[in-house]
Amino acid sequence: MKRVLLVGAFHEMIELCEESGLEIVGLIDNDLKASYYYGYPVLGTDEDAKALHEKYPLCSVVITPDVPAVRKRLAEQYASLGFDFASVIHPSAMISKTVRIGQGTVIQRGVHVSSNSHIGRFCKLNVNANIMHDNEVGDYATVAPNAVLLGYVTIEEGVYVGANSTVLPNVTIGNNSMVGAGAVVVKNVQSDCTVVGIPAKSIK
Repeated sequence: MKRVLLVGAFHEMIELCEESGLEIVGLIDNDLKASYYYGYPVLGTDEDAKALHEKYPLCSVVITPDVPAVRKRLAEQYASLGFDFASVIHPSAMISKTVRIGQGTVIQRGVHVSSNSHIGRFCKLNVNANIMHDNEVGDYATVAPNAVLLGYVTIEEGVYVGANSTVLPNVTIGNNSMVGAGAVVVKNVQSDCTVVGIPAKSIK
């Protein structure tokens, strides 16, 4: 059984790791004041990461936050200290045998990823996200619950695709952009934009 440290004490992620057969050694969280959370010890904060790596050199890290920029910052910090990273894939997820998945990615319950898609490093695919064939999902991207990416979609680095949204085929969403909940994206989105509505239009 793989032993992990969770960066961010989030009960949904704790349950995901349990259901995925990982052994949680402890939690690292900057805000939690309790000594234990959901039955697991709170080992310290990000400032204690170096000492924790020395104490638990064989433990991999799971980065839990939902926001892409936060996940990127934490992944870079912990990588610089020598930590290895675990990918977490819920056993109910349906992943094609031709899919490639990067290090540190989290795939939650009910997710579907179809043929020839590529999921980058430190991505988060939330509950019941549907990634259809030949998609490219860039590093640190988040696809929220029930979002659908149809065929040949490209999601670049740091994109957040909101809950219940749909991205139509052959669309590219640029770096660090955000798709609002329930939006339908019918054309390319430039980097650093926020789009909402049906059809989705830029508000930033």
